[in-house]
Amino acid sequence: MVKGLRAKAFCLFFVAALLSLSCFSAVSWSADPVKIGYCLSLSGVYASLGTDLRDGLNLYLEQIGHKAGGRDISVIVENIGSAVVTLTQETAHKLIEQDKVDIIAGVIDSRVAYSVATHITQREMPFVISNAGADDLTQRRASPLIVRTSFSSSGGSHPLGVWAYEQGFRKAVAMGADNPAGYEQVGGICRTFTKMGGKVVQEIWPKLGTQDFKPFFAQIKPDADVIMVFFAGGDAARFVQQFSESGLKGKIPVVGKGFLVDENMLAKNGKDAEGIVTESHWSLLLDGPENNQFKTAYAKKYGHPPTLYSEQGYVTGMVIAEALNKTGGQIRGRDFVKTMRSLELKAPRGTIRFDEIGGPIQNYYIRKVQMFNGEWQNVPIKTYPAVSQFWTWNPGEFMAMPPYADMKGEWAK
Repeated sequence: MVKGLRAKAFCLFFVAALLSLSCFSAVSWSADPVKIGYCLSLSGVYASLGTDLRDGLNLYLEQIGHKAGGRDISVIVENIGSAVVTLTQETAHKLIEQDKVDIIAGVIDSRVAYSVATHITQREMPFVISNAGADDLTQRRASPLIVRTSFSSSGGSHPLGVWAYEQGFRKAVAMGADNPAGYEQVGGICRTFTKMGGKVVQEIWPKLGTQDFKPFFAQIKPDADVIMVFFAGGDAARFVQQFSESGLKGKIPVVGKGFLVDENMLAKNGKDAEGIVTESHWSLLLDGPENNQFKTAYAKKYGHPPTLYSEQGYVTGMVIAEALNKTGGQIRGRDFVKTMRSLELKAPRGTIRFDEIGGPIQNYYIRKVQMFNGEWQNVPIKTYPAVSQFWTWNPGEFMAMPPYADMKGEWAK
């Protein structure tokens, strides 16, 4: 009888010890912060983009107390410069091997994103693309470890090409940065514009970091009735200013991607941008509770209005945090990305959800630069709701067509 009681007591003690150990492990695990490695361009031509992406993420994390899923969240920001591929690879290696991050996010340039994605995903690391549009990272080179909280390069281009044709434009000059982002951003406009019946009469591809666009403006064919454009950062500011000075403004319309006339630039030289029409998945003037709260909080914290990049950083934080809430703070590579892809969120830009391979499905807004409430603003004039990266094609049909990176020089033939 005594032996039986002793055995029973020992079993109870053993079970209690296991439970204590389990609880201790759980507490210890939950006490470890989630580490996000944030790769940003904080110098070079894309410096302003990187700063806004950083500030947008910081604002969201501040609003949730830097905590989600029962765990604290810390961010390790790394400056990878602008379009420095080797530096980004080295940085990703450091973040994974030395800093032991749980997630890598950020990356502005598409060349960098293409280069570094394999390095990240081979280590079963979730990769949240906060800006780089690199089409094939959620298309032909898709990975179960990638989700993008921004856009695919050609995603918003497709409705813009349709809109341009519907305005009566028929002969277009395609003009963009001579890199994968340029080919994809402008290529998407060309594809739907030509599918509607328009013709691309000329292609012009200035190098990234071009200081003087005037020689390229001199090449524009006189019979063209529209210029379809992609530039970002410092290149966009120089393009808009020099186009205004060239004498072409008012003679041939410019339509393009929203990066051409972001809010940072409009605050400095909005008059030069007057009349330019762009598409974007966000606009400062969107009137909804999520965007109004975001704009107010951002301006209060940083002393100036947010930009598209600020919003993308904000949504990066939102997607990661909401996925952590759903998983109870657990991050298991592919499963965590699958959880992120399952989300449907009301963001400042409107509702965002994701397709099966990590591409966003979201509204795209056609906007025109004009004076509004005493300031130069991107005023929304049309909405294309719930746009997929594949536009009206099914994924298989779309991915069977030549990639836009291979179409440089083909549109004007």
